[in-house]
Amino acid sequence: KVSDAPLERVLPYLMEGLDVFVGSEPLVLAGMERGAAGAVSGLATAFPELVATLVHDRSQAAHGLVSMLRDRLASVPFHAAMKEILAARGVPVRPDVRAPLRGLTDDERAVVLGALVEIMPKSQPLHR
Repeated sequence: KVSDAPLERVLPYLMEGLDVFVGSEPLVLAGMERGAAGAVSGLATAFPELVATLVHDRSQAAHGLVSMLRDRLASVPFHAAMKEILAARGVPVRPDVRAPLRGLTDDERAVVLGALVEIMPKSQPLHR
C-alpha cells in the first residue's frame, strides 16, 4: 500500500512485478491507469459501492465523488464520520469511538451528513 501524495511520489512504486495498492483515494484512478493493482480505501467503509465502481470500472464519475468526499471530510474526525454515515445509511453502528479519537461536534455532523446527502441517490432513504 502506498498512501503518498501527490502522484509523483506514488509513481516510483508502480513497476512490473510489484502489486501496488493506492491508499490516497483521489489518486486511485491515476494510479490504476499507470499499473496499480487496486486500492486500500478508508472511504470504502461507508461507500463500498462507490469505491468498487472506481476500482473495477475506473469510473471518472466515481473518482469525482470520492475526491469530493475526501475533500469535504478532511476537516472532521474520519472514524467518527464513517460511523455517522453508516448509521445514516441504516447500518446498526454506535456513534462512539475509542480514545484518543473523538466523536463529531454538531457542526461536524452537519458537514458529514451534508456531504452524504449531496452524493446519495434520492431513491436511497437516509436514516436518522
